[in-house]
Parts: sequence; structure tokens; C-alpha cells
Amino acid sequence: MDPNTPLLVYGTAWKKGKTAELTGTAVRSVFAAVDTANYPTACSEPLTGNGIAVALKSGIKRSDLFIQIKFTRVWAHERDKIPFNPDQSIKGQIKESIQQSLEHLHVDYLDALLLHIPFAEDSDNLVGWKVFESFVPLNIRALSVSSFSLAQLEDLYANATIKPSIIQNCFYRETGFDIDLREFCKERGITYHAYWMIKHIPEASTSKLLASVAKKLKVEKELAFYILVVGLGGTQVLDGSAKPERMLRGLKAVNEVFGSRAVLYELQPEIEKFRQLLLELAV
Repeated sequence: MDPNTPLLVYGTAWKKGKTAELTGTAVRSVFAAVDTANYPTACSEPLTGNGIAVALKSGIKRSDLFIQIKFTRVWAHERDKIPFNPDQSIKGQIKESIQQSLEHLHVDYLDALLLHIPFAEDSDNLVGWKVFESFVPLNIRALSVSSFSLAQLEDLYANATIKPSIIQNCFYRETGFDIDLREFCKERGITYHAYWMIKHIPEASTSKLLASVAKKLKVEKELAFYILVVGLGGTQVLDGSAKPERMLRGLKAVNEVFGSRAVLYELQPEIEKFRQLLLELAV
């Protein structure tokens, strides 16, 4: 993982009418990376674009902001909210969706494009990926995936000309916390982007370990959990906070830990205990 990769990414999903305001606040105050999608079921990409535009006009440099989008295949959309023509080929759907994203976000290029959900047929993942590759480097800088299993990622990685650089997955017990997949990613320099976390891991949220780390770092448990996840290495966390003060606390805590060798060194025993806890819960 590039040492300059932001450790926290602002998630714009489910912000509805407050999307522009919250995105603008996040970018101006805290976050160097924004995650959105041309997926009206959960995201308002045009409002995200409005928020980004306000932030850029305030003096934020486009080159200092990482913007990642997603192409979501037809079946995952609500029927009345499919943003592109679903009756065209996969190639046509992807091209139309990406063009819409560029227009929504008012930018000339995007830093990362994610295949949001695998296609039903693995062969279609490769078809879609080849279309993705045609946008690099002019409109898209990097290509990525979301909600992929290890087998699906291995197949795509082996057959792709431009390799995926990020995988965004739910970090929870049902997938064994992607322990083997994260190892695959570490070996290949793929950033693991974690979301859907602490509320879905009650054993971790109530553990003495998390309480101890929260007390040690003087942060709330959710932030302590984020820090432990980032501490696993090669990992980003999606933070969808709707409270500006919570955004600031989160970035401050992460910077204090990962910006200081001494603090990070002191936290290593807790990170290793967390790693062991995940192994136990994944069984």
C-alpha cells in the first residue's frame, strides 16, 4: 500500500439530502478521499459532486483529493432507480455509467473505479474489466473491485492486464474477516478497504481489548476499532460519519497513532491481540 494512501475514506452512502453539505464539510475539514457510486438506491452522486465542487472552490486542490466511484450491475439497483439503459450490452452500461459519474462529479478524471458487485458469471467480470481498462489512464487512474471473494479476486487478478489496486469488502464474521484474502492483497500491494464493521461484530465491540484501547487512546470504541483495523496493515477504513465533530476526532486519532512511530510501537501488543481475536472469531 502506498504510504501516502489516506487511511480513512469518507463514505457518502445513505446521506440523502445532506450529501452535498456533509461531503463538502468532510473534504474541507478532514478527508483526502471520498467514496461514492452511480447507485441512486444508496448514493446521491450528483449531490456528492456538488459538495466536492464547493470544497475545490474553497482552495482544496483536485490533486490532493482521491475520488473513487463504482459501477453497479443492473440487478443490484432498485428497478425504478437504474441510472443507465439496462437493455444495452455490459460495455454500453459501463460506458454510460462512467460518463454519468464524470458529469455528476464535475471532474475530468477519477482516481479509482470499482466493480461494485461481481457479475453472476465470472467471465462477465472479465468482460466488464476490459471495458474498465479502456478508461485508463485518461479518465480513470486505478481500477478496483468490491464485494469479491478470494477466488473471484484471484481469477480477475490472473487475467487482468491492469491489476486491481483496491478491494472494498464488508469486514465481518460471515467472511472470516477476509483473513486469507487480505494476505493475498498484502503480497500484491492491493489495499484492503474495510466497511460494515463494529456494529456487526458484537464480540469485538464488547471486548475488554477494545475498551482498553479506547481508554488508552482517549477515543470512543468505534474509533478504537477503526485504528485496530488499520493497524492490521495494508488497510483503509470507510468512515461514513454524519457528524463533523466526529469526523475531526476520527482523523485526529488516526493521525496521532499512525503519524507517530512511538505511539504505534506502544500499540503493537493490542494490534496483535486484535489479530488473534479475529482468528478466534473467524473459526
